[in-house]
Amino acid sequence: MACDLCRLLVLYCSNLSHLSIDMVNTKWSEDKQRCTSLPSISFWITVNEIPNEILLIPTYTGSQNCLSQLVEFTWGATHWTSNFLDALSKITHHLRKLVIDMSNFGRDESRKDAKRLSTLIKVQNCLQEIKFIKCKFRILPSIMEGLRTQAKTLRIFYFQGIVKDWSIFSEVKHLTNLREIIFSHANFQCNEVNMIEQSYFPHLTKLSFNVCCFRDQTILPELIVQHSGKTLRTFTLTRYYYPEHNFIPQVITTVANYCQNLVHLEIYVDRREFQQLMLLFASCPLLEKVKLTGNPDVADELFLRIANQELSNLKELFIDAQWRFCAKSLEIFIVKSRAPLKSLVFRYSPDFSDAHLEVLFRYLKEHLHRLHIGTDKRFSKGFLEKAKETIVDFRYKLNGQVHEPVWL
Repeated sequence: MACDLCRLLVLYCSNLSHLSIDMVNTKWSEDKQRCTSLPSISFWITVNEIPNEILLIPTYTGSQNCLSQLVEFTWGATHWTSNFLDALSKITHHLRKLVIDMSNFGRDESRKDAKRLSTLIKVQNCLQEIKFIKCKFRILPSIMEGLRTQAKTLRIFYFQGIVKDWSIFSEVKHLTNLREIIFSHANFQCNEVNMIEQSYFPHLTKLSFNVCCFRDQTILPELIVQHSGKTLRTFTLTRYYYPEHNFIPQVITTVANYCQNLVHLEIYVDRREFQQLMLLFASCPLLEKVKLTGNPDVADELFLRIANQELSNLKELFIDAQWRFCAKSLEIFIVKSRAPLKSLVFRYSPDFSDAHLEVLFRYLKEHLHRLHIGTDKRFSKGFLEKAKETIVDFRYKLNGQVHEPVWL
């Protein structure tokens, strides 16, 4: 039946634009890492291995008409599919987005077959976005060999997985037209200084590192920012790890010195870096959206320091940390910084109470459209009713409920 369905699809579905062949993966589908636009076909397989009938699609009668206009393709196979990749490389030359996901791949690590994926990259005429997800590090250099051929058109580079060999990225440094570089859940097990220190991306607007582990004390984002920070509009460095506990990273200071055009910031910060954060706010006057994460702490000092900076463009503030602070500190911050806040999110601030709400009503009631609060305190009925009446998007959760994924 699978064979007949695939043959009918190829024969009667002309000019297919989106194709995903992948194992069922709820997490990735929620994160929109899979084909989402129509017209599209997504084969999500629930068995242990993707059937060969599906992997022969490019060889069936009619595949030239069906697949020649493909613009988005997700390859999430469980094993090598030489015939599929060879045939697809001969037919499909107009991909704009390519996702190579080896999350469910077996142990058969063939460099010869990996080069077939590289060939698929090389034959594209207008590839704009490429994503590598958990690719086997032994064959990753062979897959990446085709990247340089896409230097003129490639705009977005996404990587998740282990980096064992810095030469893997010898091709990335040639992608000088990149607008976005994103690393997510990446483990750098090589000397990243040698990897990227000579790279320059003159058009880079977004640089993101989400949950990364670095081998050296020189943090990789610092090197990229030093060379390409002038054009950055978005910088993200959430939870990250490095070998020395007593080492104080200087990433925030580096961003402050090189990214004066920054508009969107998401950064992990602890008490030792509060002073660096002050420098960043003073150096980046265009900031509109800020998300701060960190370990549980008392944050009154931080709010009082930030209050000394005029944040005339700050519209969104997200505190994604278990920080305690009094209502007076919040009031001083709002009054002195003159931030025209429209969105405030306190993921879990245990002491947030009626007094904090009163401050927000007093100074922001005409501007605030979004307010999400997680706290240990119960708000009075009067304040709750007022919040619901005056704030378009108001959400409130007591401790024990704030970690429900649906509330934020």
